[in-house]
Amino acid sequence: MQNNNIKILILRVSAIGDVIHTLPAIFLLKKMLPTADISWVVQKKAADILVNQKFIKNLYILNDKFLYPKNLKSTLKTIVNLRKNKWDFILDFQGLLKTSSIIAFLTGKKFGFDKQNARSKFSTFFTHKQINPNYKNIIEKNLSLVTHTAFNFKNTKSCPAIESIKQDFKLNYSNHDTNFVESWLINNNIKNFILLAPNTTWESKHWPQENWIELVKFLQKNLVNSKIVLTGTHFGNQAKNILNFCKNNNLKIIETPKFNLIQMAKLIEKSKLLLAPDTGLLHLADFLQKNAIGIFGPTKAKIHGAYINKFNIDNAIQIECPHYYEKTHGNTKNSSKSNNCMYKLNAETLGRKILYLLGDEK
Repeated sequence: MQNNNIKILILRVSAIGDVIHTLPAIFLLKKMLPTADISWVVQKKAADILVNQKFIKNLYILNDKFLYPKNLKSTLKTIVNLRKNKWDFILDFQGLLKTSSIIAFLTGKKFGFDKQNARSKFSTFFTHKQINPNYKNIIEKNLSLVTHTAFNFKNTKSCPAIESIKQDFKLNYSNHDTNFVESWLINNNIKNFILLAPNTTWESKHWPQENWIELVKFLQKNLVNSKIVLTGTHFGNQAKNILNFCKNNNLKIIETPKFNLIQMAKLIEKSKLLLAPDTGLLHLADFLQKNAIGIFGPTKAKIHGAYINKFNIDNAIQIECPHYYEKTHGNTKNSSKSNNCMYKLNAETLGRKILYLLGDEK
């Protein structure tokens, strides 16, 4: 097997945050095997961040619910296209039934996690090599899979430290995407801004809507040079409700247009600070090494949060919450606030932290 003939397939189909958490591992893979051709299988909702990226040879895009009967024809077509290749290495970063349903039909040396670390023990039946990583952060887990795979290639004898490849963590933007974002900023006279991204998946991971609104009030009263920008109103009720309240109560907040994921990456690059719960945009900011404050409750910041940017690691907020990995813990319309751990983070406390970090106060 010659180095320039290595064909590697990445299986990390979702979610957006998980795909972003896998990116450092792919940059490590390119560092260790620089001439390898890396292809990726991903679902539509996370595909924008990978389209036209220089580190990817081919991108195979699946429907978001690709195992549903209505999507099976399209899914089978993708599998047929994948089977046209003889893969040297196939890396299953997810270890789920849905990735197993793809890898089972492919040929090549298949790597994944063992039963203790795969999301589904069932997935281990479809990989040839299963690793048991020693990790503290999920990004370390992904890096370990790449390291183990590369060491199986005879010409690879050393693994570069993450610090030595961070400068390579960049995304490729089309002129259209760059111009779209920059024109919007210019047209709205936005130079310095804080980006609020309140939406996330689980109900339990949301910082309450009332707290976001109180934070906007506090920042509007105290910020000098920074504007407040809100994103997510086109796909999440949390952001929609915050925007509606601000409009009805004359609170100054600027709504982003419907940016796609790569355009959001460009917007994050332009921001002074991102504020978000445990969600894909928070992880994207860390990958881009842009300052962000993450709000964590039922998930652990040390495991699922920032790993690359020291500012983000140091300033992540971990709310005391006994409902580890539970999708609801009283954060519903019919529940009592006293049961919702996320209310413990006071808006003014967070606001003063933001003012201190930015040095932007009246």
